[in-house]
Amino acid sequence: MRSVPQLFRLVTEMVFLLAGALLLWIALTGRYLFDARRPSWLLLAVILMFWGLRAWRRARLIAVRSARLTARMGGASLLLVGAIMLSLAWMPLGRVGLLLAIAGSVFVVRGLVTAAILALAS
Repeated sequence: MRSVPQLFRLVTEMVFLLAGALLLWIALTGRYLFDARRPSWLLLAVILMFWGLRAWRRARLIAVRSARLTARMGGASLLLVGAIMLSLAWMPLGRVGLLLAIAGSVFVVRGLVTAAILALAS
């Protein structure tokens, strides 16, 4: 039986997996309902990058190796997706789908790999 924190981590990773799938779906359909040059989008990208950097740096304080690895992967994925979202403001519209697909793939891979590590670690 898993403990409550382990189940919460697994559910969190499934949320990231679903968010990545949503980004992939948006990228593949080509229906973008956002403006990447708006201040709210840029602020979201900067917040994701800050959150990712913070998570990656705090991972060194975790004693358990598998938890430290998952925290670093999570931080790196947030940092990478934040940078991709920030770069959307300067990309031509033809490349937005590709960048959204890359961001979605990063979240899907993060969700699958981290959930597998957490499931195998206990």
